[in-house]
Amino acid sequence: MNPLFLFLLLPLGAQATTVCDATEFGAKPDGITKNTVAIQAAIDHCWTGGGGTVVLHGGVFLSGMIRLKSNITLQIDPGATLKGTQDDADYPDTHPQSDNSQLNNCRKTLVYAEKAHNVTIEGGGTIDGNGNKPEWIGPNTKTPERSRPMAIFLVQSQNVLLQNIHVRDAGAWGVVNFENDDVTIRGLDIHTDLFGNRDGIDVVDCHRVLIENNTIFSEDDSICLKSGTARGVEDVMVRNNHVLQSTVANGLKLGTASSGGFKNVTFENNDVKNVDKAVMTVEAIDGAKVENITFKGITFSHSGTPFFVLLGRRKGGSKDGSNQPLPVGSIDGVHFENIQGQAMKHVWGSAISGTVIDGVRYAPKNITFDHVNVTFQGDSQLKARPPSPPEYAGQYPDPNIWGDLPASGIYIRHVDGLSIQNSHFETAAADARSTVVEVDLTHASEP
Repeated sequence: MNPLFLFLLLPLGAQATTVCDATEFGAKPDGITKNTVAIQAAIDHCWTGGGGTVVLHGGVFLSGMIRLKSNITLQIDPGATLKGTQDDADYPDTHPQSDNSQLNNCRKTLVYAEKAHNVTIEGGGTIDGNGNKPEWIGPNTKTPERSRPMAIFLVQSQNVLLQNIHVRDAGAWGVVNFENDDVTIRGLDIHTDLFGNRDGIDVVDCHRVLIENNTIFSEDDSICLKSGTARGVEDVMVRNNHVLQSTVANGLKLGTASSGGFKNVTFENNDVKNVDKAVMTVEAIDGAKVENITFKGITFSHSGTPFFVLLGRRKGGSKDGSNQPLPVGSIDGVHFENIQGQAMKHVWGSAISGTVIDGVRYAPKNITFDHVNVTFQGDSQLKARPPSPPEYAGQYPDPNIWGDLPASGIYIRHVDGLSIQNSHFETAAADARSTVVEVDLTHASEP
């Protein structure tokens, strides 16, 4: 399906027939009283009546996990905050029926829905994960992702609308859609600068998704599509978003989890600033089949490196417990169009690479650059071109895994079908390396 036509399928929100003010069910917006039971009572009352709107207004509603249901709108009004407690006991594990590998990271959350339809969260207010509990923060925290609460976790649901909400300080990932269909994420303001594993928006094995007009300041990946099961990610449009920062990771990313694959994904007219790793990342290292990925109209600055595309095989056995090597997937069609970027943070260069494994060559196909103009940082202290990096050996695939590349701009290796047209790459500082270095290419087309 062409993502440009997703708007024909996206939800209009639940058709509310009942309005339930949470304070009428005993909730107290004083920031002290624990309101989990009262808010859940309001949700359940609306649901038994066929659906409706649960309203939070007029203060701070402290709560543990609440569970949304079909045909429910959670309306958090301006000036109102749903604030998570810091009591681990208030966040029971969730147990979706799925073999998705990402459940190793996703178990606890403040707002939850499972197998629901017509679920909406909106209103202009705030969801505050209150994630600065000392045991939950720090680059060396001993509390893993799965033991800390996300802000929003919506699972195996249909017709999901998230719009016009501020999301603050999640305990782990921020806004997570997991095996959902027909999802709109619009106008969110997401801000978490706590360490670690604080992604902004995660889409895990979802189909027909629109992500637009959001602003994200994240510690980990800002907008990340992941696949942990054969279902894969299909038909996604990511447009008109502003990434303000990713403290340690990437801006617009497919992977690292890449089992089922990614098909028909477009990132359009997004502005990315202050990401530490890559602005645009495509990884197929868990057997994913990647098809028809487009980045166009992307502007960026003060970021680690512009591009990272990798086809390979991560270390570790298959999920079935057989300890057989993971399969090697494929990449066919990654397109960069009308890209403008400058003021890079690092001198690594960008890698676009396949892999040779046990003598077998695995090559991304049909990589294109059209009207791409990028100023890389360059390294005036570098006296000689670095040697060719080793083949990808299954390590965690950050864009700097090989350090400084033999190219100051783009190092392209093991690729079938490369086209670079109407594009210009340069360095801000003098550099002993060539701007573009190509190794083991077939069917290359360049001016």
